[in-house]
Parts: sequence; C-alpha cells; structure tokens
Amino acid sequence: MDKLQIIIIGGAVIIVVIAVLVVTGIVPGLKVGGESGVSLAVWGFDNESALRDLVLKYAEAHQNFDVRYSKKDRANFESDFLNAIARGEAPDIVVFPSDYLNKHKDKLSAAPTILFTEREISQQYIEAASVFLGAKNEVLGVPFYAEPLMLFINNDIFTKNFIASPPKTWDEFLNDAAKFTKKDSSGNIAISGAALGRAENIENAPLILTTLFLQSGEKIINNLGEVVLNEPLNIGGVTLHPAESSLQFITDFANPKKNSQSWSGALPEAKDAFINGELAMYFGKISEHNEIKNKNVHLSFSAALLPQLADTTRPITGGVMFALAVPKASKAQQQAWQFIQFLSSAENSASYADKTGNVSTRRDVLPVYQKESTRSVFANSVLALKLWPDPDPMRTDQIFRTLIEDMAVGRFTLRDSLEKAKARLQEI
Repeated sequence: MDKLQIIIIGGAVIIVVIAVLVVTGIVPGLKVGGESGVSLAVWGFDNESALRDLVLKYAEAHQNFDVRYSKKDRANFESDFLNAIARGEAPDIVVFPSDYLNKHKDKLSAAPTILFTEREISQQYIEAASVFLGAKNEVLGVPFYAEPLMLFINNDIFTKNFIASPPKTWDEFLNDAAKFTKKDSSGNIAISGAALGRAENIENAPLILTTLFLQSGEKIINNLGEVVLNEPLNIGGVTLHPAESSLQFITDFANPKKNSQSWSGALPEAKDAFINGELAMYFGKISEHNEIKNKNVHLSFSAALLPQLADTTRPITGGVMFALAVPKASKAQQQAWQFIQFLSSAENSASYADKTGNVSTRRDVLPVYQKESTRSVFANSVLALKLWPDPDPMRTDQIFRTLIEDMAVGRFTLRDSLEKAKARLQEI
C-alpha cells in the first residue's frame, strides 16, 4: 500500500469518526442544543413529573436544552395529532400507541441507523416490539412501556371461599367465578364472580374479546391486511372456529339461562364494582392498578397473569405498546432521536417506569421486577403481550362492543354476529 492510499484511507476514517461524534453529540459545541439551544415538544399520556428528572439530567450535558411537555388524552390523541400536523405545529417526540401504528405509520420518521437498528430492537426489547419496525426493518419507534391486560383479584373474596391462588386457566376461572357469584332472593347478582359477557358496562370488553381471539389462534386480520375473522382453522384434521368458541365462552357469563352467569347489564361499571368490593375478578391494565388502589385504600387486591388456554405453548395477553416516535413533520428530528436514545437506555427506561408504577419493556431490565409481588406480574404480562394489526382502534372498539351486545341480547346467531362484525371490519 503506497503513501497516497494510506492518506486517503486515513482521511476517510477520520471523516466517519467525526460524523459519528457529531450525530451523537459527543464533540464539544455540537451537542444537542448547542449554543443556539433546542426546545423539543413532547407528547405523552403520563404526568409531566414522570419525565422531569430525566429532562434535567439530559440538560446537564446539553447546553440550553428544554422540553415543552403536553399531556394528552387517549380519546383525543388521533385528532390532536392530525390537527397539529395540519397546523404545522407537529410535536418532536410522541409517545405513540401501537394500535394507531397501522393507520398513521406513514407520518412517522425512521430512526437514524447510527442510533437504532432492527437488530437492537429485536434483541433488547420484548417480542411485541417488532410492530414498530417498518417494511424495510427501519425503526419507527422505540418501545417505552406497555399496557397489557391482566387479572385483578379481590383477596378477601378468594380467602372467604378458601381459594388460595388466582386461576391459571380459563377452566379454573370458570369454576372460580361460579363459586364466587352470589344472588339475592330475587335472583339478582349481589356479588359477581367475574365481569364478562356485556360491553355496555365493561370498559375493557373489546380488549378481553380480542385477547381471547389471539389466545385461541384467531388472527382477526392477517399479515396481508386481509380480514380473516372467524375463518376456520384445520388442526390435526379437525375444523375449529376459534372466534365462535371465544365469543360463546364470554357471552355465557351474562346469560341468565346458564349456570355460569356472573354478570348482567343491570350491574354498575365493572371497575366500580371491583373498587366497591362487589366483584371478585376484574380484567384491567397496569395503569388501572394505581387508580383502583387510590379510590379504595381499604380494598385488598392482587394482580395476576391473565388465564390461559390449557396446554398452551406460550402465554398470551392483549394490550397496547407505547413507543417513543418522531413525526416526519418535526423540525428537530435529529435532536429528537438523540433524546430518545437517552430516554430508552436501561437506566432511564427503568427510572421512568418507577415514576409511573409501570415496568420497562427492555429485556435486560425486566428480570429486576421479579423481586416484587405486583410488578413481577406486570413484567410477565408485558413479556406475554401479543398485538394484532388494528386498522382503526376507535372504530374496531365499537365493532367489538356491538358484537358482544348483539350476542348478549340475542339479536343474531353466533355466526351471524361474527359475519356482521367481519363485514364492518372489511369496510375499514
């Protein structure tokens, strides 16, 4: 190798090194914020206090750095997001819900590969994190936390009935619910074993149903974006309709003609019944744990992994994942991704989870929670999280609510109810 070649190669290496240092903000005077400073608009669903310490920590090493945080309501998130983009006021970082990803992934930028790669996301985060990888394996969001569905149990009711542990299978769940349910002299439910079978007074009813679908092998929508709800499965020469089985199982809990009845449309909202000590088992999400505890400090309750089908090969629960994402319309994409890299480190991810009472979605952090009775359940539920390609969460929520209510009041047959739901999904 002659002297000229050595100079050329050496120069190229120096350029690459400088580029890395510039992008990562290591070179003095080129950090995020620099002399001119940067103010990032960040949207999330938790209180600003959960992020404050991390912002201050980052600002110590990045001159003139600032975050303008806006707490958003999940119900208004989509309209707020679209309106902000239309006004030219897009946030720089969004805590983005996975159920809106299919509908709005075209509005998200891809992370610089120097900061995040498909390999890192796949190896460092839970399996469900793969939904935030684009068609070319680009990273559209970095998982931050999740809201999996789990089971909350009333400890006093369990003890009173001499049942020592929460049900692990749906068969056990069915038996326990029957034991716990108490009716008055008029046949009205006074104490409910489980809130299932209706949608008008069960907030999480659609999520419970779709989770049962996923557990039973029902895909709802396949990888090609085709609606396959209630299409038969052939397993070992046997034809199965998992959607029908799941829907029938759920609605039997609200059928007064069934011995398994433990719920009705005349009862209060399921969460309120649980908070008041009138419901033995409630299906809720991680964020609801603190809400329940704060509303009734005297209620003795525990969290448990969602019941599974017998002989299942892998535990499954439904829910939503929230990832740190950068809109294409952001005017500070590079600085935003650099801040996300900081927030998503093992230490900072765990710190944020501690502030919110949740758990990190990083594989290297999750084992830490196994020492805790409650957050170990959160961690295991996060690991079991499975997502489906929801085309429009607001509309699908209503479709599945209608499906449950149609069956509960006997408007249509089981198969007709599912066919009507399938047709409405195809319209989306």
